[in-house]
Amino acid sequence: MSFEKRGALSVKVLPILEDNYVFIIEDVRTGALAVVDPSEAGPVLDVIDGRRVDLILNTHHHWDHVSGNTEIKRKTGARIIGPAAEADDIPAIDQGVHEGDTIEFAGHVARVLDVPGNTIGHVAFWFEEAGLLFSGDTIFHLGCGRVQEAMPAQMWTSIDKLRSLPPETLIYSSHEYAADNARFAVTIEPQNESLRQQIASIEERRAAGLPTVPSTLATELAANPFLRVDQDSIRSRLDSEGSANWEVFAKLRRLKDAFRELDTLCKGSKYPRGVGS
Repeated sequence: MSFEKRGALSVKVLPILEDNYVFIIEDVRTGALAVVDPSEAGPVLDVIDGRRVDLILNTHHHWDHVSGNTEIKRKTGARIIGPAAEADDIPAIDQGVHEGDTIEFAGHVARVLDVPGNTIGHVAFWFEEAGLLFSGDTIFHLGCGRVQEAMPAQMWTSIDKLRSLPPETLIYSSHEYAADNARFAVTIEPQNESLRQQIASIEERRAAGLPTVPSTLATELAANPFLRVDQDSIRSRLDSEGSANWEVFAKLRRLKDAFRELDTLCKGSKYPRGVGS
């Protein structure tokens, strides 16, 4: 399990299931803990080893982000916060939130951002001062979530919102999809040197058994095609020079969906267990 420290906050990246990540946020001054998107309780409880958890933050209602809620709450007393629009589908939720709300954790403030697309009520949590974004299934390293409950234009609006954050922001996305995303991304921008550098980094990290999460927003802006639909290199590749950004995004997402299905067949097995890619 790896961690990244930003100021008084550290984030532990805990691999769970086949490709999910659960994030354990710790205030290093007080030892206060928060957990983001616990797909299972057992591994989280093992890591915290009897310590109290103040908050559980859910970005959306999918089972692989909320299934650990009830047991962690029962054993640690944690308060559960998630999107108000999906409160009926989030186990043991205490508080529903939406855009404009803020959450206090050990003296730190997280802003809630509405980012519909993968689900209709999906939210992200942005710790502005520390520069940490918990994006759930909205942005992945070199990719984005599937558009499942909303429309492509809504998903693009969500991505466009997130890409306007400070470039040094660390993005904690909830799945390890980087290698699969990279195989698709290079078909769209084969000459993108930043992308090729990221592919080499991904291969090195995965070979060492390390996560590719977090990435920086600066990295995604330079190499992630789903954040780059306004670039001429992508528009010309997709024959979409005169299209609106959301239309280019929609076309790119359809191509990724088709690529995903082909990749599944070629690998002879089901695609990763998570439901976000």
